[in-house]
Amino acid sequence: MAHNIQLLAIDLDGTTVHPNNTISERVLATVAAARASGLRIVIATGRNSVGASHYASRFGLDGPVIAQQGGLIYDHPTNVVLHRLRLPHPLACELVAYETANPHWHTVIYQDEQVFVTNGDYFAHRDGLVGWNPVIVPDLCNVLDSRDPDKILFMLDEHLTHGVLGEVTEIVGERALVVQSHAQFVEVNPLGADKGSALAWLAGRLGIAREQVMAIGDQHNDSSMLSWAGISVAMGNAREDIKALADWVAPSIDEDGAAVAIEKFVLG
Repeated sequence: MAHNIQLLAIDLDGTTVHPNNTISERVLATVAAARASGLRIVIATGRNSVGASHYASRFGLDGPVIAQQGGLIYDHPTNVVLHRLRLPHPLACELVAYETANPHWHTVIYQDEQVFVTNGDYFAHRDGLVGWNPVIVPDLCNVLDSRDPDKILFMLDEHLTHGVLGEVTEIVGERALVVQSHAQFVEVNPLGADKGSALAWLAGRLGIAREQVMAIGDQHNDSSMLSWAGISVAMGNAREDIKALADWVAPSIDEDGAAVAIEKFVLG
């Protein structure tokens, strides 16, 4: 392989998956060619295991998947959990209470393979983004039954995201990790649940050196894995601060930038 890359981590939304939840044929074909060359490929996404597995199958992957911003690593063929982190229950209940005072903070809570929301009308046509078949409940705290959830997501109008990101970061402090993972998403994840830490953990498990790992992403939640990977690629549609972290900036998702990066660094 051109740069002796042994492991490739690819983000989904904004990197390989379009807003309508489709993947271009060129990206699918390039990933298939890279796999055929012997490269290990892992999805690194904020989606839960149900959503991540859907795309792992689309890509034809048969190994580990990094989901929930790195809070969950599991084996896709067997669904066996390899590594998992959770958000403390008291913090989760504190956060979901903010939806009452801020009804534009459309709240999603993830626990195991289930997704819970309070506003069924709002999420009626958005389940492909937040996870399929969300369960509508009146009280997101009580539905947890004193158990720790995997993460919390606030879905917002795009122009509100940056301000809410700062507000939630201030509320949470050092108790959890707050990231923007999509133009409309602010997520609260367990401490240690970032894509960079998860990618480092997985590379160590596989016996692959950091210098042999490549990562491709586009959002704030990809920054840790772009900083950690031996070769990092930011998409052309990424924010400028994310591009500044990368070794190379690919074309945008509309120009199949992920495929171009794999062709350049893996397939030569």
